[in-house]
Amino acid sequence: MLAMVLLAPMLLWIVAFFILPTALMIWESFAERGLAPYAAILTSPIYRKVLLTTLKICLITTSGSLLLGYPVAYMLTTCRPALRKLLLVLVVLPYWLDLIVRSYSWMILLGRHGLINQLVVGLGFSEGALPLLYNLFSVCLGMVQILLPLTILTLFSAMLRIDLRLVDAAAIHGASRWRAFLTVFLPLSLPGIYAAGLLVFVSALGFYVTPALLGGPEQTMISQTIMVIASDLLDWPLASAAGALLLVVTTCLLLVYSRFFRLDRMLGGVAR
Repeated sequence: MLAMVLLAPMLLWIVAFFILPTALMIWESFAERGLAPYAAILTSPIYRKVLLTTLKICLITTSGSLLLGYPVAYMLTTCRPALRKLLLVLVVLPYWLDLIVRSYSWMILLGRHGLINQLVVGLGFSEGALPLLYNLFSVCLGMVQILLPLTILTLFSAMLRIDLRLVDAAAIHGASRWRAFLTVFLPLSLPGIYAAGLLVFVSALGFYVTPALLGGPEQTMISQTIMVIASDLLDWPLASAAGALLLVVTTCLLLVYSRFFRLDRMLGGVAR
């Protein structure tokens, strides 16, 4: 009974601000035109391209975040406690800045008259400004920078559970440090990689501000499309159907992860 009383505020919050709005969105997508909005999204070349673009950007962002975040998380795991505290402060420091501010910072750096192009032209590496903004590169770069702290912290929390004495034992038995890392540490850190990849990919699916500011028409993501359909076209059933399809994609991804990678173990649960 006490457990239900303690859980009641959280359950009410979830019902009021997640389950109920989601149910209303799904109902709105079917209420007026039935399956027609879903058919329009799945059969239209424009919407299919937006969905494929969204998945491509999310995959690139997830891969880049893991490649950049893993060495940092490994350093946090193996360094001295004093250095670890300093590095953790640097990792979480970007969270102190607003998302829009961080995106605008990349516009200042990557613009035709931005700092990077001024350095490139000033040093003679290029005669003109490089196209660094409003393309796939700028969108993925901005999203990786925003999601990198989440990746590092997720990997770090998983790596902390690894007994580093196992790596030392492999080195004592003749393995080089690199081979001990590949055969001992890396396999043990795979649950953290899977968990970080899932969190980053799902988070990237709903990005709106960064691709809107740093990308061009070719980098339009599904969240931007939903916003245009709802606010400009005022087609609420179509926007609701697009949101419902995004929810289905995310749910299918979670089910696949749960089937092959065991979400309970990835998130620290006990294996059955």
